[in-house]
Amino acid sequence: MTTNQKEYLEKINDIQEKLAKTWTEYWHHYSTPGSWQFWVIVGAFILPLVILYFLIDRKKAFHLGFYGFNVHV
Repeated sequence: MTTNQKEYLEKINDIQEKLAKTWTEYWHHYSTPGSWQFWVIVGAFILPLVILYFLIDRKKAFHLGFYGFNVHV
């Protein structure tokens, strides 16, 4: 491997380390359970499931689940 190639690989490695550190900092600022954005996303996930639990027709639940499974597959 040439010295020029080693320099480029070291440069790429440094950039990747900086990017990983930046993503970690972003997560700590905006995606931790202490932020309001985190709870909005959790609520957007949980609230429809709770509503569905109370409003679903229990007699047709198996058919709806099977239909959803087939669409997913």
